[in-house]
Amino acid sequence: MNVLVLHGSARSGGNSDTLAERVLEGLAGSIPPGVTHFRPIDMDIGHCRACGHCSDGQGCVLNDDMQGVYPRFCEADVVVVAAPMFWGYMTSQLKTLFDRLEAIATEQCFGNKDFVLLVTYRHYYGSIVEWLDRIAKGFGSRSHAVLCRTFDLSTGQDLPIATFPDTLHEAFSLGKALQRRGR
Repeated sequence: MNVLVLHGSARSGGNSDTLAERVLEGLAGSIPPGVTHFRPIDMDIGHCRACGHCSDGQGCVLNDDMQGVYPRFCEADVVVVAAPMFWGYMTSQLKTLFDRLEAIATEQCFGNKDFVLLVTYRHYYGSIVEWLDRIAKGFGSRSHAVLCRTFDLSTGQDLPIATFPDTLHEAFSLGKALQRRGR
């Protein structure tokens, strides 16, 4: 099993990364998965130019760190998207990476995968869940989401994911379920 983890946060080791770790712990059954991590904040990823070059099946004209992402994404059985929400959507770094995946938006690369969306948010998360559900369904894949409001409205304080044991257990259990299915 090949697992790709896309870390959307600019901060390593934060809430969404912790949820990703829990999913990976659940996936690590009798045959641990091969796991590849990408952190767009630390990568050289240019913005999509909307030039249409990739629509001819020739790949992207930009030669940057996405060249390492494309084959790993296509090989992945499970794609984990650790996405803190900023202004009701994924971070700009993660959005830039997904825009560039247009170059490989084919049944071969997006089909028959399990997409795991791990969302930590303050106020709203629906747009990203709807987005991934549409993509997964359109390519015959499956989407799963673990959602956690890590913001206390009454105090106005951000909360560490460790204060949400049920959510951590949900992430672990999702990893176990995917591992049992052989995914």
